[in-house]
Amino acid sequence: MWKSISLLAVLSATALPALAQDARGVWRTEATDEGYLEVEIAPCGPHLCGKILRARNLKGEEGPYPHLGRTMIWDMMPETPSRWSGGKIWDPSRDVTVNGKLALQGDRLTLSGCFLAICRSQDWTRLR
Repeated sequence: MWKSISLLAVLSATALPALAQDARGVWRTEATDEGYLEVEIAPCGPHLCGKILRARNLKGEEGPYPHLGRTMIWDMMPETPSRWSGGKIWDPSRDVTVNGKLALQGDRLTLSGCFLAICRSQDWTRLR
C-alpha cells in the first residue's frame, strides 16, 4: 500500500508542474492605444508557434484587422519547462521580426526580443 501511495505522490508531483508550465492556449497581448490582439499558441511540430486569432478595441469589441490568421511566433524550442527560445517573434506594430524568447509564470507569458540593439519585452495574459 505504501508503494502505491509513494508512486501516486511522485506521479502527482511530476504531473502538476508540467501542467502549470503549459504555454499552449489563447493569450491577450498588452493593449496599445488602438486595442489588443488575441493570439493562440499551439505546437507546430516540436516547436511552439502563435497565430493571431482576433483583434479587439479597448472596449473589447472585435474588429477588422489586416493580419488575422498571421503567425507571429514560430520555432520556439523549450529551454526549461517554463522558457522557450531559438524562435522568431513578429511585431505587427513595427513590422519587424526578431529573435525571441518566451518565459511563462502562471498565467503571464513574457515575450522578449532585440532589434538593432534595442530590446523590448511584453507581458501577455492567458485567456484560456
